[in-house]
Amino acid sequence: MLIPTLKVLGIIFSLFLTFIPSPKYNCNGDILTAIIRNNLNGDFKQIQDIEKVDKGAFVVINWRDENLMLPISFNSGEITFTDKKWLWSYQDKKNGLRSENPRFAHILNNGEIKEYSCDAIY
Repeated sequence: MLIPTLKVLGIIFSLFLTFIPSPKYNCNGDILTAIIRNNLNGDFKQIQDIEKVDKGAFVVINWRDENLMLPISFNSGEITFTDKKWLWSYQDKKNGLRSENPRFAHILNNGEIKEYSCDAIY
């Protein structure tokens, strides 16, 4: 009797869990801000729950001298934004969910990928 009760409680609690990433990160010693906006309906609505990202979403990143607006990637099983030159990822197939340290990478003209270390600031 206890096991079914625990399963029901687990399901109920999971309904209240949301994934809200920090908007601020320390990336290689400098502050980075990442704001996610949905734009499927043209409203540019800022979202906080990553589970509510729509097909028109993009992330606005301000870091050092870079001001980026990266559209969402349509790779299944990922929460990734890229313009094919820069990449910001909260979840990928290889590493799973990375809310505390999302992947931030720059694809250089010679094809080399430069990775930056990012840690959430709360």
